Amino acid sequence: MRIMVVDAKFARRKWLQKLLTAQGHKVTIATQGFAALTKLRRYKYDLLLTDTKMPCLTGPELVAELQERGIKIHIIGMSSRPECEKYYEYFWCKKEPSQKLLDLIKQVTAKPLN
Repeated sequence: MRIMVVDAKFARRKWLQKLLTAQGHKVTIATQGFAALTKLRRYKYDLLLTDTKMPCLTGPELVAELQERGIKIHIIGMSSRPECEKYYEYFWCKKEPSQKLLDLIKQVTAKPLN
């Protein structure tokens, strides 16, 4: 599966890339929403894993841009603040174990895109 990971923090991007690559996924990383949007418009990804609070274009703004442009992709929002769950259909709190994220990825990508 091809996964786009968007997070402003270098250490978290690298950790997620290592975790997901170990599961057999091809991972592309972006530092912020505009960079992710550019890549998502050019290339096909199966899943977007996006942080909520980022400079320039936040996670919820990125999701809105994708919807406006008709780009269909499975999306999981993430944040260390559980109250950010309200912005996404699927959400992983960064304080939860990584296995919860891996389980959520399987659950989300098993569903057809709307």
